[in-house]
Amino acid sequence: MTVTIVDSTTLPWVNGQDVYDSMEPAFRDNFGGDPEQVRDLLSRYWMRSLWLDRASTRRIDHVRAVPGYRDLSEAYHDSVEESYFLGGVAELSAEGRLVEGDYFWRPPGWVHKAWSDEGFENILCMEGEVASEHSGRVSRVVCADDRAGAQARDSADGGIGPRGYQRRVESRFVPWTPLDAPWSGVDAVVLGLPAASGGAWSTTGEAVPLGKPLSHNVATGACSALVRLPAGYTGAPTPVPRERFLVTTRGDLVVDGVTLTPCSLLHVPADAPAPTLTATTDVELFVKVGERA
Repeated sequence: MTVTIVDSTTLPWVNGQDVYDSMEPAFRDNFGGDPEQVRDLLSRYWMRSLWLDRASTRRIDHVRAVPGYRDLSEAYHDSVEESYFLGGVAELSAEGRLVEGDYFWRPPGWVHKAWSDEGFENILCMEGEVASEHSGRVSRVVCADDRAGAQARDSADGGIGPRGYQRRVESRFVPWTPLDAPWSGVDAVVLGLPAASGGAWSTTGEAVPLGKPLSHNVATGACSALVRLPAGYTGAPTPVPRERFLVTTRGDLVVDGVTLTPCSLLHVPADAPAPTLTATTDVELFVKVGERA
């Protein structure tokens, strides 16, 4: 039960051509173009790997695509794909136009293609093998152009899974609400984050952590959410029987004396004690919470 801190400042940006070898064979062998086209595509793609579990194929990456990026084909994945956009503009044939603050959770089997004239930056997650999310190993299956936006696999649940298909959550239109507010849509107990600095419950007028829900598994309580910690906040997430990933997206967060700048990651295993978090500025986090262990 070791907590992992990934400081983004220590991670190099790696070009897609160099990431090719780390991709699952079922993904990298199915880009839908000839070798020269694949090399050109990958040259427009840069990433920093924040998390990679080769056993389940789960990965969490900080991605930058330069202007002119364009997938070579429509395709679907056997894994859930999830993304929170940090900047730029991306066009997806299944989800539409995504900009800063937009989010999607795409269950397996939905056909899509991405392109960008302006370039974009996002946190990109492939869920990998998680039975409770109906998610399989990371793969890429090429499809015909006329299948864009369609569900390509037979599925008893219609291909939407226990979180539904969150095609485009425009989080800028979702209000920030205190984590302990019953209407917030974000379960502070599941997140394990104290509702106020020092663990006290919030009171009127107090600067308290705020949340925005993004997606939620109705069967297990697993979820993804945005959390804002006000400057001066100090608190240690309480142990919960769920794996947690916290990715900084804005501001500086001090974790066990290490200042984490945006796009750093904290991984807290289920039931593990977490380090103290101190927000030296207003901090925003993209938080992923798994099923109960």
